[in-house]
Amino acid sequence: MVRWSEATEEFVEPAVDVDEPLPRRRRGGRKLGFLLWVLALAYVAYAVVRVLSLETTAFLIGAMAVTPYAAAAGLLLTLITVGVGRRLLAVVLLVVTFSLGALMTPRILSEEQPQATGDHVRIMAANLRLGHGDARTIVDLVRSQQVDVLALPELTPAAVSALDRAGLADALPYRVFNARPGGDGSGIAANVPLRQIVLIESSILSQPSVVVDRPGNDDFELTAVHIQPPLEAEDVNTWRRELAQLPPPTPLERVRILAGDFNASLDHAAFRTIVDHGYSDAGEETGEGMTPTWADWPLGPPLTIDHILAEARCAISSYAVFDLPGSDHNAIMAEIVLP
Repeated sequence: MVRWSEATEEFVEPAVDVDEPLPRRRRGGRKLGFLLWVLALAYVAYAVVRVLSLETTAFLIGAMAVTPYAAAAGLLLTLITVGVGRRLLAVVLLVVTFSLGALMTPRILSEEQPQATGDHVRIMAANLRLGHGDARTIVDLVRSQQVDVLALPELTPAAVSALDRAGLADALPYRVFNARPGGDGSGIAANVPLRQIVLIESSILSQPSVVVDRPGNDDFELTAVHIQPPLEAEDVNTWRRELAQLPPPTPLERVRILAGDFNASLDHAAFRTIVDHGYSDAGEETGEGMTPTWADWPLGPPLTIDHILAEARCAISSYAVFDLPGSDHNAIMAEIVLP
């Protein structure tokens, strides 16, 4: 009888080459993590500037104008970090994104209006872009929207002629026009008499002010706003100064309304200061505060820089934005109930 003995197998641990490079997947993960942290830090810095109103240069002022887009990009970045398992980073980004979102939420929610009992007036503002805004469109809007007062930044002599040929003088026969070549001019037209007054001592671009002589005691003051844009470093102080010089509300006197191209959005501290003085932004009050009023691709994405501000004692009945061929701005219209 033959006996078989089982051989015992010895386990030999394979040698490890310490010089072997890390797998590509791990190295790629580290690079992605580093990139995400860099983007997150930039996003947090952006949010800090916006929340603390630290825009001090032309670059930062321009950056604040795209806050809605930055918030959307932050949400996308948050989703990416969740997808790759960076939980701590995702929490940080989510908090920052919600903070920016909270600042913009009032713009999409209509606000309760004061109990104003005066006349309803319909105000329109339309930047003509060097006078090239389509005159026929403007006059058609004036008639269809039953506009009472029209503010026209960048009004040129040629634009005045085109508007009159289209019938503006018949629809709004009273006017205070300071037409100039290029983009410096401005004007106000109305269906009731106007009296020009001085509410702004000086500005780079024309900003006329008038008393709108309505029947009874419902006179009000209106300024056609056109603020110098802060495109260059030397324009920043002018932009701040001109925004600060806009006439404040006068609660015990005639109602004041500001309408036109502010070259500023609700994400700019200098503009928010004007509103905080006692004005209501018609777009924000009606939940349309995110509707763009300007776009000029590829120079800039759609932004909300045209506004109609009425004293807070007025009620905003409606607000709308209309396309204006020939201009890089849209026309905006608000129906305001006087107190």
